[in-house]
Amino acid sequence: MPRYVKIIILAQAATILSLTLVMYQVFLNDVYFQQYVISLFQSNIIADAALSLVTASVFALGTFTLLGSMSTTRREAKEWRLLSEEAKAPSMPSFPVLETVERPPKSRSTSRRPRTRKPRADMGKLYDSMRYFADDRGEE
Repeated sequence: MPRYVKIIILAQAATILSLTLVMYQVFLNDVYFQQYVISLFQSNIIADAALSLVTASVFALGTFTLLGSMSTTRREAKEWRLLSEEAKAPSMPSFPVLETVERPPKSRSTSRRPRTRKPRADMGKLYDSMRYFADDRGEE
């Protein structure tokens, strides 16, 4: 239960108690109100006892209910907090640590020499064919 709700409930209980006490004081001092209440209960002693008893029991029930729910809520919150702390996953590193392995050096055979690449086309012939092609295109 949120804290502001508890404060509102306690304020309402205090208001009810104060109004009940004011009503009791009016009952003690106002003859007409006494006659009204007595006419309801038919006896001054029963009215006095019943009004006091009802007022005290309602206030006690409300207060103890509120206090009981507050302690129950605290206990449950504590249990949930303990459970959530137990259930936390172990911390994981943000990036996994990778093991690096060096490549084994390539073994070259000493019996062979590395190949050298020979040009596939003769550059002079290639240039002449391009010139000849350009001359043919220019005549059209």
